[in-house]
Amino acid sequence: MFRNYIKIAWRNIWKAKQVSFVNITGLAVAIAVALLLCLTVYREFTFDDFHEKKKDIYQVYMDEYYPERTSSKANMPYPLAPALEQEIPGIKAVTRYANDGTHVRVDDIMEDVSIRCVDSSFLQMFTFPAVRGQLQLGLNDVIITEETASHFFKEQDPVGKTMTLSRGDKWESYRVSAVLKDPPSNSSLDFDMLMRIEQWAYYAENHDEWENFSLATFVQLMPGVQPESFSANAKAFLDKHYAKKLHNMKNDGARPGKYGGLMHLGLIPLKEVHFSKISSLGNSNETMMFMMFFVAVFLLFIASTNFINLTVARAFTRAREVGMRKMMGAGKTQVALQFCGEALVLFFIALVLGALLAFILLPQYNALLNYELSFSILKEPKVLAGIAGAFLLVTLLAGGYPALLLARSGTLQILKGKISTGKNNYLRNSLIVVQFAFSSLLICCTLIAWQQVNYLRSKPLGFNTEEVVSVPLGNVQQSLQVVERMRMELAQRPGVISITSADNNFGRGRDGSTTVAKVGFRHKDRELESNWLNIGYDYVKTMDLQLTGGRDFNRNMGTDSSGLVINERMAAELGEKDIIGYRFRFDEGEREYHVLGVVKDFHFQSLHKRIEPIIMLMQGPPAYLFVKVRSGNLEASMKTVERAWNEIVPGAPFLGSFVNENTNRQYNRDRKLSQIFVAGAVLTIIISCMGLFAIAMLAIGQRTKEIGVRKVLGASVLGITTLISRDFLKLVGVAILIASPLAAWMMNEWLKEFAYRIGISWWIFAVAGLMAIVIAAITISFQSIRAALANPVKSLRTE
Repeated sequence: MFRNYIKIAWRNIWKAKQVSFVNITGLAVAIAVALLLCLTVYREFTFDDFHEKKKDIYQVYMDEYYPERTSSKANMPYPLAPALEQEIPGIKAVTRYANDGTHVRVDDIMEDVSIRCVDSSFLQMFTFPAVRGQLQLGLNDVIITEETASHFFKEQDPVGKTMTLSRGDKWESYRVSAVLKDPPSNSSLDFDMLMRIEQWAYYAENHDEWENFSLATFVQLMPGVQPESFSANAKAFLDKHYAKKLHNMKNDGARPGKYGGLMHLGLIPLKEVHFSKISSLGNSNETMMFMMFFVAVFLLFIASTNFINLTVARAFTRAREVGMRKMMGAGKTQVALQFCGEALVLFFIALVLGALLAFILLPQYNALLNYELSFSILKEPKVLAGIAGAFLLVTLLAGGYPALLLARSGTLQILKGKISTGKNNYLRNSLIVVQFAFSSLLICCTLIAWQQVNYLRSKPLGFNTEEVVSVPLGNVQQSLQVVERMRMELAQRPGVISITSADNNFGRGRDGSTTVAKVGFRHKDRELESNWLNIGYDYVKTMDLQLTGGRDFNRNMGTDSSGLVINERMAAELGEKDIIGYRFRFDEGEREYHVLGVVKDFHFQSLHKRIEPIIMLMQGPPAYLFVKVRSGNLEASMKTVERAWNEIVPGAPFLGSFVNENTNRQYNRDRKLSQIFVAGAVLTIIISCMGLFAIAMLAIGQRTKEIGVRKVLGASVLGITTLISRDFLKLVGVAILIASPLAAWMMNEWLKEFAYRIGISWWIFAVAGLMAIVIAAITISFQSIRAALANPVKSLRTE
């Protein structure tokens, strides 16, 4: 019997090829897009889920409550981790985690490698299984990933072999003690190589420095110990190690924060680090993920309701067929089974095609978002149960609803084409409002996101971004000498204006860099905090920073080695009237510094943050080379810099990029959100129009005789079209009124992440509303005009 229903269903689907095509296409596309979006959301919310001890692992953060501001940071001082382990009860293990990168050489292979410096407890806390060797990290050991092992050692077993690393101005050899599985793509901790924290370049001079906040610090609590217990015990810890700072803060007028102290040590659960706004390891947006899921659910909802609506509309055109079946003895159950069979076949085809389309699009989608998504999620029992439930629900609704409408109508009414759908059509009207509310919402979100991203890209940053090449030095041997040799080599080239260096990049370079360094110090009974940038000669000139007073560093002035160039914000923090030449020390340091110049505030960080104080000085080895070139043929200038690099540092990879490329990379996540809104808006509008088309077909079918009578009485085509369209457009207007405040609230929440943001203008909602109305009017008019042009004799001949 069931086989017979499927055969008849297939025959009826094949008869109505156009309707079936629209039905299947709309649902298949929605399923494909929803699958990709849900894969993304699943990946983001399962970050770091693979660690066996994840429930007990936390990242430490600190809050400081100053009179005029609250400072929150998740980078901790060097000595904090061992002190925590010794002094605070309930801690099972502690590790520090610092970014490093250097040239690594094995035989004739030399490459830049991403290194993380950690404590020996790191691999006991986190789950990174070894495929070879033992998880032991000695002072002269390194542990590498499978990919790194394959690159440097090919098919050989690397355990016990030596790798040579560039450390400052010398090469040092380290023994490979183990090979780990590559970190999963959903890991907040990513690396090519691990080495001991004591081997970090900055460790020796800072290991007992409590005011240098440079390291991520993780703790593993003992089973049953709560984070609140840690924070409570940390109060005495802070009183001990920051007694002087707390005393000074109190004298400055600082008041206790929400946790009852002037300073607070808290814990971020490992599962929340990925979404954290404090942690430097947090690189995702929880709001964005919820919005993605919201788009996926509504796409499926709209596509499913359209599927039901089109099935109902198709059932209306088959009313006489159903009437004949009932006259021949078919019962309500048989009619329902027939419609459910057709819905099942259609939905199954759409599901298969949707999954196939998602599979085809997945590589391009991964490339767009730089992900490594797979369909392994579909093996989860909960996911399979959800798909099966949705399959049955939509099939029953799509088949059962038209069967119910036909069942409650008499056989004679059905044979005349009169199907009772209820007096007020609440369901139909509600679906129209929901569909177009969501469409209008996404149009608004798309326009606002596009405006904000465009604003970020076009806002002046206060320095030259388009004509400066940024080149990561990657711990090349004798980096200062390399910078000087590059300066001498490129000074002869006509397209080069000036050369400088620094230990930090702007934005996010091709090497993935996005770090900043901060220092806290006491100045005239006030606690100050500033960003810290080590620069080379001609930095102000090369980056086109605007001096508002004083001068840049000068090669001919020996005293400039203790000089500082600061921004206006730092000058305001210091509060001195005659800032140029002003001398001061950082805390109780022996070295005295003096201010050489003040530059106009510039955006050295993302526009997500407000401009902060910055101190620029000449100290320490550079990490980046900056070359200012003449405008014109920028591509040729880049090749000039690359040729000089290859001559001076042969074998070292050239990762040069223009600074504007680096600053734009900061907003990749926001651009992706904008692209998702655009795609979601287009798909939702298309699917909503398909639904409106189906509902208009059903509504006009019910009013065929009314339209015929009006035509006989002299109604024009325009008058009939306006009559039919008016009620639908009222519903679209209601949808716009619902969507506009919701879109304003949602996008305001998103814009709160930016220190510099656009205002939401009224015209955005006007444009979105107008687009929705025009699209709806065109969709309805197609059916309305066709009905108005129909011969009234055909619709009235049975009366």
